[in-house]
Amino acid sequence: MDMSGMDHGSMDMDSHACKISMLWNWYTIDSCFLSSTWHVRSKGGFAGSVIGVFILCIAIEFVRRVGREYDRRLIMDSKANLASALPEVAGNKDGINTPTFYQFKPTWIQQIIRGICYGSQFTASFLVMLFGMFFNGYILFAIFLGQTVGYIIFGRDTCSTSIDHSSSRSCC
Repeated sequence: MDMSGMDHGSMDMDSHACKISMLWNWYTIDSCFLSSTWHVRSKGGFAGSVIGVFILCIAIEFVRRVGREYDRRLIMDSKANLASALPEVAGNKDGINTPTFYQFKPTWIQQIIRGICYGSQFTASFLVMLFGMFFNGYILFAIFLGQTVGYIIFGRDTCSTSIDHSSSRSCC
């Protein structure tokens, strides 16, 4: 079958191959990420990819924060339930020995929720690592900037503490 007379205009669009390099690069148009189906064919598509990676990095830090907050909530609720169940122990009334050790273990439902937080954060982090392996300068800067911005927004709780002033002695 002779195809010399056919219009090849539609084939020109599909003839662009993915540009992938294991060396530092600045590819934009025709860059591909994770698979050949993520083939960037326009500047807008590339900008969307960079912005998406940036937001994914911020989301990782958000999910980490949610996981930490959830763990704190579980522990606070456990302490509150223990204190309400044993009010006489807290005050050491009637000579009852105060427990010196209490171990909290989450229920299976709580652990499943914790696992979903961890698994989603781990999966997203693994995808970001794969994006970084394309050595695309724009994507790498989006990763560095996204993780930094995410940590600035959601990482303040890792450097905080509560100070108990109730045990301080007064002079009078």
